Amino acid sequence: VRKLDLPIVPTAFTPNGDGTHDTWHIPELDTFESSIVEVFDHTGRRVFFSRGYDRPWDGSFNGRILPVASYYYLISLNDLAGTKLKGLISILR
Repeated sequence: VRKLDLPIVPTAFTPNGDGTHDTWHIPELDTFESSIVEVFDHTGRRVFFSRGYDRPWDGSFNGRILPVASYYYLISLNDLAGTKLKGLISILR
């Protein structure tokens, strides 16, 4: 049995096009092939969804850059019997 460590989830990123921290990259999350990542704004609207985390979030929703704010994330690590990670991710500029 392979032991999977929980990913360390960054709490902020800066999608400003400078090539540094432009996406919300979660190291090692791609090893959880059945993971589901969801991000919600302050109204509860889902602004990001990924099954398997094949692409990091770029801070946009429907092709538009979202404002500087904190967003709520929920990550379901289905490979670990439904383990869930949750918290806040901030977009900074």
